[in-house]
Amino acid sequence: MSNFAKNLSILRRRAGYTQESLAEALGVSRQAVGKWEGGQGLPEAATLITLADLLGCSLDQLMREELTEEPPAQEEAEPWADPVYQWEVYSQHMRRFSLAMAFGVALILMGVAGTIAACILLGDDTGLPALPVLFSVAGAVFLFVFGGLDHDNFKKSCPILPRCPWPEEVERFRQVFRLGMATATCGILVSVALFVAAASFLEEDETMTLWAMAGFMLLLALCVGSIVYLGIQEDAYDGEEKDRKRERDPDVEGVIMLIAAGVFLLLGFVWNKWHPGWVVFPIGGILCAIAGEIKKKE
Repeated sequence: MSNFAKNLSILRRRAGYTQESLAEALGVSRQAVGKWEGGQGLPEAATLITLADLLGCSLDQLMREELTEEPPAQEEAEPWADPVYQWEVYSQHMRRFSLAMAFGVALILMGVAGTIAACILLGDDTGLPALPVLFSVAGAVFLFVFGGLDHDNFKKSCPILPRCPWPEEVERFRQVFRLGMATATCGILVSVALFVAAASFLEEDETMTLWAMAGFMLLLALCVGSIVYLGIQEDAYDGEEKDRKRERDPDVEGVIMLIAAGVFLLLGFVWNKWHPGWVVFPIGGILCAIAGEIKKKE
């Protein structure tokens, strides 16, 4: 009599694999591994040999022996075996990661506001007004690279990401998430409306229009940063609706290019700066390439 289904589940957990990670190592679907563990089929002979090698066992152990779950050693069970401790470590990491990504995106917009202010104060006939946006882009790149690599390392050291052990806390976050996303989205629309109104009233006063644009970029930084922060935090709490091993990656590239397009259109329509304004797209492309390389590693 074959004990393959039961033994596969036991040996997989002993080896530290999830169903998905084992399926990736074998080159099959996660559903196939699930069916094997459910007693709904057997893999091919060649796959069985590969499976035994991955799990560090013999074919006899995999197919025939009656294995039992082994309780973890006491020193291994503390403290990581505690679900509350797991969640605290994971939630602290996700807060750091969310803040890094959100502040990186907001920093780019704040740099644009700083450049606009520098143009007003120093004039645009020198290269000095470009320094704020260049420094902000450098800071954002540092946050994206550091935060992305730190998140990648965390997921490698913790293949099975924990879930929040308190349903009431999950529900509280969902309420905050809904309110925060709605407020930030409305904030973007209101800030656009205020800027358009200010530009219409102050169209003959270029200095005041520039100050209005700088204020608009700061409001946009706050709203977009909030959306990015809440979106990444949702991944930490939304464990019941998806497989925790495959988190949604924040669409940093989309946010970057959206910001670049908005800045370019504002420069063009408001000040007819189409020619110098195109520089935002190469900068955005560089940031997108960096973000893409980080996602490849994951």
